[in-house]
Amino acid sequence: MIFLFSDTQLQDWVNVRYSDHPLTTAVHLIPGFLMLFVAPLQFSDTLRRRYRAFHRFLGRVFCISGIVSGVGVLWMVIVFPALGGVLTQVVTFVLVFSMCAFMGIAVKAIRSRRTARHRDFMMRAYAIALSVSTARIFIELAELLFGLPFETSFVIASAAGVIVNSGIAEWIIYQRKGTAEPIQRVSA
Repeated sequence: MIFLFSDTQLQDWVNVRYSDHPLTTAVHLIPGFLMLFVAPLQFSDTLRRRYRAFHRFLGRVFCISGIVSGVGVLWMVIVFPALGGVLTQVVTFVLVFSMCAFMGIAVKAIRSRRTARHRDFMMRAYAIALSVSTARIFIELAELLFGLPFETSFVIASAAGVIVNSGIAEWIIYQRKGTAEPIQRVSA
């Protein structure tokens, strides 16, 4: 049905979905922005070493806002007509559950004082969370370079965002394990 819309009509349709459901949109977007804002701070060696309590606080903010935003987007793909249909819904559920599982593994790892494992799984969770933003870059490039409208590039761009971000995260994790000195367990 949405493929019958012009670009302007599609943009209006997308915007109306958000404006018709302001609470659902806010539950997803506000914590999502918060999560994406605090995440880069968590990878700062200086912050982590000098301000451990602040690092822990931001880690809690990251996880809580990620879970809330994830629940919001799960609700959105049920309430809103999802671009890409059932495929988008299924993939969204898999990604949100994966992100939450990665955060859970990371929390368990840090409680066991396994900092390298903690960092690896937080990086994986962040890669999934950031993939939505990366997909937007691919959507814009698809329109700019190939003239593809939003609805045509959405699913492929979303997949590319996950693949690129996850690939970069895994490459960073692999590089650190191959070249860096072992990360010591932190003391309480």
